[in-house]
Amino acid sequence: MVRLYDAQVMHARLWPKRHGFTHAVFCFAVETTDFGAISQGLALLGERGWAPYQLRQADFLPAADVHAPEGTPQAFGAPGAGLDARVRSFCAAHGETLAHDARITLVAMPRAFGHGYNPAVFLLVHQGGRLHCGIAEVHNTFGERKAWFLGPACRRTGDDGADALVLRTPKRFYVSPFSGLDTEFEFTLRAPGDRLALAVDHYEGGRKTLVSAWTGRAVPLSDARLLWLTCKVPLLILKVVALIHAHAAWLWLAKRLPFRRKGDDIALQRSLRHPTAELLRKE
Repeated sequence: MVRLYDAQVMHARLWPKRHGFTHAVFCFAVETTDFGAISQGLALLGERGWAPYQLRQADFLPAADVHAPEGTPQAFGAPGAGLDARVRSFCAAHGETLAHDARITLVAMPRAFGHGYNPAVFLLVHQGGRLHCGIAEVHNTFGERKAWFLGPACRRTGDDGADALVLRTPKRFYVSPFSGLDTEFEFTLRAPGDRLALAVDHYEGGRKTLVSAWTGRAVPLSDARLLWLTCKVPLLILKVVALIHAHAAWLWLAKRLPFRRKGDDIALQRSLRHPTAELLRKE
């Protein structure tokens, strides 16, 4: 099943100075078994060749050497493996062998007019009729990626009976010049259905300093709806990247937050893929 979400991203810094914003985006939830057929009947969404919007398997959880590995070794399957196989290999490396009929769902923004960038992508696994485990992969604007595994021990059941995966884990990844690296992320992942609700919060010294949420509602997937979303959120990916830099400039110039340079914390940047040349030189 392929779902299209008319969504919003909310980002709020709580400390040392308050700053927040909400902006419109749109994204997809795609089961890995649907790759190869997601563009059927659509002119504006594709996988290969050219289309205004594209979902390419190779863009998500790509196999690569892990730089400065720490903790459980990571694996991504054989060279040329598809996304389904990469997810299964990653889970198996963390001690979780997925059942043959496990359903794997990707939640991500598409490439837009040739440009691709996701601050984060999520892969959720259903097995035995319920949410079983997942992967959260965070990307920075330098092209680096870091993935975390949320196993069955992370599962929490809410008062409404719905499952979520919750993990607070060391960050050790340079995402923002205003957040320390020796701090923590907390992921809260819920299965996408009629509504979308995903969150990534940030803790420093046990104190929540930043909250971010990706929420939305499922809408019919059609060329007409994609055209409407193009008008509502023009230049989707360029908008996201521009806002990241604009808000960073505001925090530095107007709110005077201390600025951490990427090269200042080399030893704290661990278990990432596609490292910058700066990291490789200083390692």
